[in-house]
Amino acid sequence: MVPLAQVTVKFFASVREAVGVKAMEVEANTVDDLLRELQRRFGPAFTETVIDAETGRLKRFYSCMVNGKRIELLEGYRTALQDGDTVAIFPPVGGG
Repeated sequence: MVPLAQVTVKFFASVREAVGVKAMEVEANTVDDLLRELQRRFGPAFTETVIDAETGRLKRFYSCMVNGKRIELLEGYRTALQDGDTVAIFPPVGGG
């Protein structure tokens, strides 16, 4: 069995409000694994805020970055995580 990577997850704005912490350490090997672990840990507070019920992935316009790069520019939800990586989860950003 492959050992899990230890990563820091940072939460912003409404995501932070839903989970009640700014950041935490989590063990996961991919972004998909990480999102499942966060759903397990935080339950409905995280899931209803961040996860699309139909796809099981982030809701539209939510953003996930690994070490400052959007996962869409990496391997998406299959992006491999390494020890020491920083993952950031952002809600939609309003502007104008």
